Amino acid sequence: MTDAPHDPLGEHDDIVAGFQVENRAVRGRVSRLGETLNLILSAHDYPEPVARMLGEAVLLAGLVGNALKFDGRLIVQAQGNGPLAFIVAEYVASQGVRGYAKLDREAYDKAVAAKPEDESWVKCLLGEGRLALTIDHGPKMEPYQGVVPLEGDSLVDAAETYFRQSEQLPTRIRVAVGEHWDEAGTRTWRGGGMMLQAFASDETRGEVADDWDHCRALFETIEDAELLDPDLSAGTLLYRLFNEDGVRLFEPMALPRRCGCDRQHLMTILQRFSQDDRDHMLVDGKIVMTCEYCNKDWDFTPEELGG
Repeated sequence: MTDAPHDPLGEHDDIVAGFQVENRAVRGRVSRLGETLNLILSAHDYPEPVARMLGEAVLLAGLVGNALKFDGRLIVQAQGNGPLAFIVAEYVASQGVRGYAKLDREAYDKAVAAKPEDESWVKCLLGEGRLALTIDHGPKMEPYQGVVPLEGDSLVDAAETYFRQSEQLPTRIRVAVGEHWDEAGTRTWRGGGMMLQAFASDETRGEVADDWDHCRALFETIEDAELLDPDLSAGTLLYRLFNEDGVRLFEPMALPRRCGCDRQHLMTILQRFSQDDRDHMLVDGKIVMTCEYCNKDWDFTPEELGG
């Protein structure tokens, strides 16, 4: 058994970090989200199944986006014909994550009341649809989008289908989203996730199937409670899994909640509307714009907009 590695992850939340299983052609990403996920999920009064699914999408965006090692953004979007019209989560390199779900509350109540016990929440709420992963490198390159059907019991199942079809790399992903109650009785949302991938076979590495089967078997033992435990660091969890082989951890990247709403940017958008349109937007002498992501209201007066 190897000694426990230096743990740069410590007990920290709101991070994503890479790791390498020593002497195995297998690598991965691990993420722990506390305040970041709580801010995203608490911004709207989502029903619990919707909040959990959105949390799953946010964790996916952070894990996959960070694994791409690029200076851009990754958008994870699930869209269907059910009461949950869509879920979107976005990762921006070096900036953080955000997410939003658009829900028809009346249709949601009807769908939940009629939900068979063995039906997944993905099927119940999103229905027939697709999962799209969009990689945006910036204005100098065309975005790339991979799309797969919403098949399986979770968004993670659909994401693994994407990797099988598009990346052709053996990939396993586990995420968990749950509620945590502190000593004062305050409820907050937490999330944790891990992604495992095999290196591509080549002349140097040869076949990686044995390494992959070995590490995947260990990976399958992860429990949701381990991913969510605020007292169990991500580094300690990795050591539990791979201590016989050894695991090398890399410096983590912070994953704060990022929101793109900005007063000057929103003012510029409003100023593009005609005066008549802006007049129709006025309520009690001001125009109010609400950010879909953080649910913050921004107030503007006609004088600020130049009319």
